[in-house]
Amino acid sequence: MIASSFARIFFRNSINLGLPVVVSPRAAASVAPGDELIVDLAAGRIVNLRTEESYPAAPLDQQAVELLEAGGLIPYLKRKHGY
Repeated sequence: MIASSFARIFFRNSINLGLPVVVSPRAAASVAPGDELIVDLAAGRIVNLRTEESYPAAPLDQQAVELLEAGGLIPYLKRKHGY
């Protein structure tokens, strides 16, 4: 999900559920339905493949990226503690 901003609780809960959320006011205002995007969460960059525009975004910290890669907090903890 890309938006101009998110409430902190929504942002954190989304990451914990494994849902990527990206803060980018320019992308939120410019991207149209059906556009295909490449999103680099760690670097904070969004590329629109249709228009070839690039937008800056707030990069996610390493822990958030690891949680998203695991599928959320519960899968991350299961993997980390061997469950």
